[in-house]
Amino acid sequence: MKQHLALRWCLLAIGIVVMAAGIVIVTKSATGNTPISSTGYVLSVAFPNVSYGVFMFFWNILLLIGQMIILRRRFQLLALLQIPISVLFSLSIDGFASLLSWFAPANYAESLGMLALGIITLAAGVSLTVVANVAMNCGEALVAAITSKTGWNFGHTKVGFDISCVIIACAVSLVTMGNVTGVREGTVAAAVLTGFVVNFFVRKMGGARPPLKAGGKA
Repeated sequence: MKQHLALRWCLLAIGIVVMAAGIVIVTKSATGNTPISSTGYVLSVAFPNVSYGVFMFFWNILLLIGQMIILRRRFQLLALLQIPISVLFSLSIDGFASLLSWFAPANYAESLGMLALGIITLAAGVSLTVVANVAMNCGEALVAAITSKTGWNFGHTKVGFDISCVIIACAVSLVTMGNVTGVREGTVAAAVLTGFVVNFFVRKMGGARPPLKAGGKA
């Protein structure tokens, strides 16, 4: 049993790293960014002395604090495992950003190819975390906390959350740089298509386990 649980945690860790790779590939496509990572990216462009990964770590901590505020006494200490998950995620983003720092798409067709590759990679990572079913990332955990408190549909709430992330990124971009940066057609494509690709991968992996509850408890 312990060995099985350890394997699931390893699967989660691999999924987090693959997710980070997918996000960086989408970013390198120069067509925008994924909704949940868009604010971190905008801040990294506005303040280049601080890395993309560092901003993503603090963004995830804000999402964790949001869970605490929403759930209050129902917040479970197991959810604090989102902190080391966020550390791994942030380090992976900076690592892949460094590895791919040399790449710039030569034309729009190449950008679209990179976008497609990034969405597929991101979906593969998300699928691994779903199948592992031991902990949520901060974004999904916040959505779960909201639905637990309100009774709203998870999918609909996730769409609203993604839209909110994009709006925040646009607002931050306008305030810090005077224009909209990092939010383009790729952002919309990632928001619309990733879920479908995740469902495809999860079915190929044998189907998803029961979803985690808000606060991190399965």
